[in-house]
Amino acid sequence: MDWTRRRFLWSTALMAAVTGCQQSEDKSTQTTTTSTATHRQTTTVTGSSSTRSAPVPTSSPPDVRTTIHSKETDPQTGTKTETPPSTRSETESGDGTERAEPTEEGKVAGVEQTDEPTEEREVVELEQTDEPADGQETAEPLHVGETIPQLPHAPVGTAPPTGVNFRPSTATPVLRARDVTDYGSVDYVADPFMFLEAGTWHMFFEIVNEDRTPDAPIGHATSPDGLRWTYDQVVLTKRYHTSFPLVWKQRGDYYMCPPTGKRVELYKARRFPTDWRHIGNAIDVDYYPHDPTFVRYQGRWWLFTDRGNDSVMVYHSRDLEREGWTPHRQNPVVTDRLRAGRQGGRPMVVGDRLFLYFQDSVENYGDAIRCYEVTSLSPSRYQDREVSGSPVLYEFGTGWANNGMHTFDPWWRGPDEGWRCAVDGVRAQGSPEDLWTIGIVDIPP
Repeated sequence: MDWTRRRFLWSTALMAAVTGCQQSEDKSTQTTTTSTATHRQTTTVTGSSSTRSAPVPTSSPPDVRTTIHSKETDPQTGTKTETPPSTRSETESGDGTERAEPTEEGKVAGVEQTDEPTEEREVVELEQTDEPADGQETAEPLHVGETIPQLPHAPVGTAPPTGVNFRPSTATPVLRARDVTDYGSVDYVADPFMFLEAGTWHMFFEIVNEDRTPDAPIGHATSPDGLRWTYDQVVLTKRYHTSFPLVWKQRGDYYMCPPTGKRVELYKARRFPTDWRHIGNAIDVDYYPHDPTFVRYQGRWWLFTDRGNDSVMVYHSRDLEREGWTPHRQNPVVTDRLRAGRQGGRPMVVGDRLFLYFQDSVENYGDAIRCYEVTSLSPSRYQDREVSGSPVLYEFGTGWANNGMHTFDPWWRGPDEGWRCAVDGVRAQGSPEDLWTIGIVDIPP
């Protein structure tokens, strides 16, 4: 009812009627307010994930070593080993409206906070929990989403690619510095990541020419079979050095995450595979997050990176394209592990098991690639174990990989063919030949 009509009724009604209307209106307002408050109370986010205890394995899987690296919340006391870092201190929401100020406990008045901000500020009170209860199924398969291709991941029962079946003599160099034709006198190529689309194998990789500015863009090559490769062109150039171009696809869109400085930048293809645009930063931190990897697992996107080559850092988000991902509550989830702190390849989902590949830099940077299974993962828990058969890759021979191997991108081709893997290798530093070279190796199932 508009204000003019209300004044007119008041001026023509008896005082008693006016008084009765006001009492009726006040009573109705009070009832509505009470009902709303009750609804807000019953739909408040519980935040139960912060106190849920981690499942304890009853026995070690037969293919993993017994050393466990973990950080988690104590289920008895609720205490944590470290205070989780704060990510933002803004007082305005994304649409410019003012947010409520947090209380001493870090909660917004009337709403308990989840470990992760929601995209829709209007429905934050309706989200019941941050993660599925123990034993509860997620709303979608563990890693595939709606249209994420099953490759390069593998089905239940498949043995993950490890060093058990790796034969160094079968690793073949397929791209060298001299193959790059559009970026001057290139020093080396490294960090290969593949993508199979419509029968064509694509490879994205780092190109380094120390006499150019920037000294490292991202290059592209193609192959009909993943074995015979032809260089195409530079497809992404930033103002500064970039590398480690992990590529994946979701819901018809292609993404790449080549890092620069202290940011993990996310790129999306305008036209795959040659035209990419920057759409935001997953994280922007106060350290250098080397070689970030992304994977969708158990209803979330997870970002794994490192700090200082020996500490594992984890971030997560429900929305792939959201900026400012939520840090894991126990970051760093692993410390003082130079043998497996920095990411070294694409995360691999085999059935419902998640495997990460790390660089071993104990003796030298990029000596080998080690494989770890993540045995517990949530916003507040992390455990991993090195699998038997690790390291997966290591230096061999007297040629192109005689001083180390530090990138691994395995693609499952089926039970009869096994894994086709992109790798890179480095020669001894005194060699006059190329430093880093890209190769392909097939690992039997």
